[in-house]
Amino acid sequence: MPKYHFEIVDGFRLEDPVGLDCSDDTQARDVAKSIAHQIAVDIAGDCDRKVVVIDDNGEEVYKTKIKP
Repeated sequence: MPKYHFEIVDGFRLEDPVGLDCSDDTQARDVAKSIAHQIAVDIAGDCDRKVVVIDDNGEEVYKTKIKP
């Protein structure tokens, strides 16, 4: 199963050194949306934050904004 890394970007990059096994890019996208939603609930603010999904090859496969 491929491993995906979910990194938080807001001017700086908070890297995900462990990653998460997902069946495919679609599942990784769904996980990223869930992470973005939870961050928006937990942290108030108008920062330009994003969750970026990186695959096993180091390629960015998805990006979603964290909307308060």
